[in-house]
Formats: sequence, structure tokens, C-alpha cells
Amino acid sequence: MSNNFIPGIYNYCDRWCERCTFTSRCRNYEGTGKLKPEQLDVHNKIFWDSISANFTSAIELLYKIAEEKGIDLDNIMTKEEEVQYHKRKSLLRITAKEHDLSKLCKQYREIVLPFFKKEIDQELVDKTRELVSHLHIGMRSEEEVVHTMANLGDCEEVIRWYVFFMDAKLQRALQGKMNGEEWEVENGYAKDSDGSAKIAIISIERSTEAWVKLFELLSSSEDTALKALAVLSRMKQKALEEFPQAMQYKRPGFDD
Repeated sequence: MSNNFIPGIYNYCDRWCERCTFTSRCRNYEGTGKLKPEQLDVHNKIFWDSISANFTSAIELLYKIAEEKGIDLDNIMTKEEEVQYHKRKSLLRITAKEHDLSKLCKQYREIVLPFFKKEIDQELVDKTRELVSHLHIGMRSEEEVVHTMANLGDCEEVIRWYVFFMDAKLQRALQGKMNGEEWEVENGYAKDSDGSAKIAIISIERSTEAWVKLFELLSSSEDTALKALAVLSRMKQKALEEFPQAMQYKRPGFDD
């Protein structure tokens, strides 16, 4: 196992390991990157057995460390404190879901998902036919056709990857901010909410770039692309207003 891990790098990444240059320095990837396909399939019993084993190991390690430090993990909260804790967590989730940023994420999904479910395949087929015809009459080279199709595929991958991711990270950022981060501030640590907001904003920017490129290459996507870009623009602006220090956050590894 590598001793060159970057602490906490996996907390503020986009979870796209296949495109990451830091996998050899990520402890999270070390534990999941070499798993077999069946261990990554949520519909396979082996996946859940693997998850269970990992949780068991983590809990055992946690109890061992707590015992060494004289902490009784089974008596950290009273029953009443535990009830209040879960009530507060539930309230935070509900409040975050009602935030304007969450509504924009929902609006964005309602634009994107139907497009990729009902329209994109046929539009790509039509574009492929167009490119092939251009190739046959000498309007485009084989290299240009391959490059265009690769770019179209990349745009689709990027948009699909981030469509749910940005909402998940914004939810974490909003809940963290609402929960209060006095301890981090008092002890000189950066706010987790800013780190989460930063990677969410980055995902918004990458999605924006993908939609612009898709529109350039696939003119038939104009209506959907313009709607998606309008929502992404509002989402980014709102996120920067809500988390004005987010882009100054130094993510371990990525921003060093």
C-alpha cells in the first residue's frame, strides 16, 4: 500500500476516477479501484457483502481507537440527545431541499434527463449519417469525422456524469453551512461547505463547457442546450453568492 496518499483528496473530487491523475495517491481509490465488476454492481449480492465487510472493519477500527483514547462510543449521547440530533439532521435536509439552489438543480435535471432519454440517440444517429455523407463526398476527412464523434461522446459523458453530482455536493455544502462551522473557524480550518461548493461549481462549469460544445457540434440540440445553459448560469451565480469564498478553497492535491 502506498505511503504517498494525499489526506482527504477524495472529499472534494468529482468521483470520476477514470479521468483522475491522482488515483495512485488516493486512499479511497486504493480501496475500490481494483474491485471486480461484480463488486461494483449494486444489484449483485457480492457488492453488498463487500460494503458490509468494509463497514465492519471501519467500525472495529473506530472502537479500537476510541478505547485507546478512553472514549465510550456507546454512551456519547443520551437517548434524548440522539432524538434531537436526528430531528436537527432531518430539518437541515428539508431546508436544504427547499433552497433556491436545489430548485435550480431540479429544474436542470428536468431539462437534461428527458433529452438524453428520448432525443439524443436519434440526433446522434442523424449526425453520424450527415458526417458519413460529408466523408463520402470529400467535405470532411476521416480524421475530422472521428474527432467530431469523439467530442460528441465526451460532451454526453460529461453532462451525464455531473447532472446528479452537482446537486449532491450543493446539498452537502448547504447543510454544512446551516449546521454552523464555528469549530472549523475557531481552529483555523477551512470550511467543508466551501470545499463542497467549489467542486459543485466546477461541475457546473464543466457541464456548461460540454453544452456549449454539444451545441456547436449538434445544432439540433439548440433548444435544450440554451435552456440548460441558462439554468447553469443562474445556478453558478447563486452558488457564488451563497458561498463567496468557495473558489478560494484549497482542495488537497488538486489546488496545491
